[in-house]
Amino acid sequence: MSKLQKAIIARVLLLAAFWLSGCSFFSSPIDISGLWEGHIEWIHNGIQSPITLDLIHVDRDLAGTITGGPSSLQYELTITSGRARTVTMSLEASGVLATNPPQDVTLELKGDFHQNRMSGTGTQTVNGTTYELTWEATLIVPAAPTE
Repeated sequence: MSKLQKAIIARVLLLAAFWLSGCSFFSSPIDISGLWEGHIEWIHNGIQSPITLDLIHVDRDLAGTITGGPSSLQYELTITSGRARTVTMSLEASGVLATNPPQDVTLELKGDFHQNRMSGTGTQTVNGTTYELTWEATLIVPAAPTE
């Protein structure tokens, strides 16, 4: 194999690696900032609960809040870490459920998004007990465009 052929193969492999990793300059920028509404459903009992995600997406990082629960037991969690890239996202949010006594709550969501819909799986941990769940949400109010 000639040096030229080896160089061409090396460049094709490098471009393929960039493309497969999602770091390609060919991928379009995404922004999932905005207000998303939907529900979570716990796998162990099938109960559903409303959920609202108020997301701020800068580069690949996600910030914001998650609110949810039935009207008698609303919670608000702060997103402590989050990432979104190409069509996937993941986040972790935590806070305190205002019960007596108060309960620590952590919510982890992973999923995919496409245009104005996202869905996936996750876990909710309440005072150390973890529950698996599925979730989905629809974009209700997109973020205002930046100037």
